Amino acid sequence: MTEKELCSNLGINFFIFDDELYKDEAFYIAGIRTIFLSNQIAEEDRVQTILHELGHRNHLPHLYAIFREKYETQANRNMIHYLVKAELEECEDKEHFNYLDFMKKYKLKTITDELIIQDEFYKLVGNL
Repeated sequence: MTEKELCSNLGINFFIFDDELYKDEAFYIAGIRTIFLSNQIAEEDRVQTILHELGHRNHLPHLYAIFREKYETQANRNMIHYLVKAELEECEDKEHFNYLDFMKKYKLKTITDELIIQDEFYKLVGNL
């Protein structure tokens, strides 16, 4: 699924802006249901970035400094949930889902990401 298809399915607007200062800048403005992505974000990373940014949609911006780690983890969980779900839809045998290959594919590196992937996998498929 492309970033345009994803945004269309979610009913949000999508804009790419020129950004030479921040190569990975992206943000979502809930009030106007619009996501903005830097043109510096690689096309293959845009869906992943959109899913992460949409994980911030219920966060309170004025509390971001206090809850930064919590908010980022919640946004990553949102992203991982939808990416795992998409991978499982393509997978013929869910027992062969390899979370390490998944982590490499999406450049996920933290132990927290690893645990979230496993948790989301079992939430989606149950105990095999």
